[in-house]
Amino acid sequence: MAKGASPHILIIGGGLGGLLLGQILRKNKISFEIFERDQSDNMRTQGWAIGLHTILDELDASVPDDMGSRDFINHLLPLKLHYEFAWYRHDRTSKLGVRDDGSGKFIRANRTRLRKWLATNLPVQYSKHAVLIEEKNDSVTVHFEDGTSATGDILIGADGPHSPTRKYLLGGRDLIKRPRQGTINGEVELSGRDMEEQLEMGHSCYLVDASPNEEAPAFFFIGLNEALADGKSGKYYFNLFWRDEEATKEDFWTGTASKEKLFETVLEKTKHLPPKFTSIIQKTGIEGMKQPPIRFSTLCMKPGQLPHGRVTLLGDAGHCMPSFRGEGGFHALLDALKLGKILANLQTSDGDVIKKVLGDYQDEMIERGSKAAAWSDIAFDQAWSSEAVSPKIVWGLPVVPLSEERVTL
Repeated sequence: MAKGASPHILIIGGGLGGLLLGQILRKNKISFEIFERDQSDNMRTQGWAIGLHTILDELDASVPDDMGSRDFINHLLPLKLHYEFAWYRHDRTSKLGVRDDGSGKFIRANRTRLRKWLATNLPVQYSKHAVLIEEKNDSVTVHFEDGTSATGDILIGADGPHSPTRKYLLGGRDLIKRPRQGTINGEVELSGRDMEEQLEMGHSCYLVDASPNEEAPAFFFIGLNEALADGKSGKYYFNLFWRDEEATKEDFWTGTASKEKLFETVLEKTKHLPPKFTSIIQKTGIEGMKQPPIRFSTLCMKPGQLPHGRVTLLGDAGHCMPSFRGEGGFHALLDALKLGKILANLQTSDGDVIKKVLGDYQDEMIERGSKAAAWSDIAFDQAWSSEAVSPKIVWGLPVVPLSEERVTL
């Protein structure tokens, strides 16, 4: 490709970050291809709800006009309620948290709806599992499991926590670790008064300090994934987190446990909580337990650990973290916004220029993302049972006392 022309971009991974990067490139008329290993866009669970803040104006300005309104990604629609995160401390009575004032400064999005919006008019190529990357002075080629390949000027690995692209950059090594957190998940559909009670404790989600003592932190998170179209029911999920040194091992017991065992464990570890917090466990029942539970990973790197060249990373491939602070998806989108702006202004395929601009992006991305991943681990390990310690900022807003309310659907 001649200097003065935009490079051809290969994006490996059709998750939130890869799709947003594709939209930015599409808006700026930059040649690109997106490859996704799944066979279709609905092959696997897309995760639950995600809080977006501080980037919304830039997000709106960065995507093409034909994408339509992003209002439908709101996980509360069609309910006429504001986003709300609530935090119940060790006394489990006072309600702290953040509540949207209707200004639109943040949004809690259903991930499936968000992914559908980000995929608008994007030509994603499915069933493309990357198995080999070859980087040359003037190009980069990715080979797929199905025997096909693609060549471009730049390759972006947006291929998740177990990224083949990252393993290529690390020469086959990997630095990903399991945090010392046991996790059990459940999913249930609620309606009527059952749903109203959950909404009263936190419109969007709430977190309960379930620690039996300060030496054994444990937390119980309950969230609305999405309200359903009838406005009377919704899909809920819960995550129980507890400190467990054994969870750092790949063969941690939850991976092979039965639904019955997972259900019994959640009941045992929350038996000291008030019934209003544990009622959702009973309503979920054995059949609603996620088997195996979702296991989170932590990836913290230093900028100098990855080479600079025509290949770089985005999202969980570069900095994955437990969901405890809810920042993994946010940083993936932030990566895409930053990288998209750089690529939109790149008018050459010259290797030295690409190495410099991608290197600068990569160093900032790794430093920022690894710091967020480290803070996610630290936040969990804090002894939040003490009176003086609690979340200070959620969704970019200060945590304050919240009033109790009655919700009627």
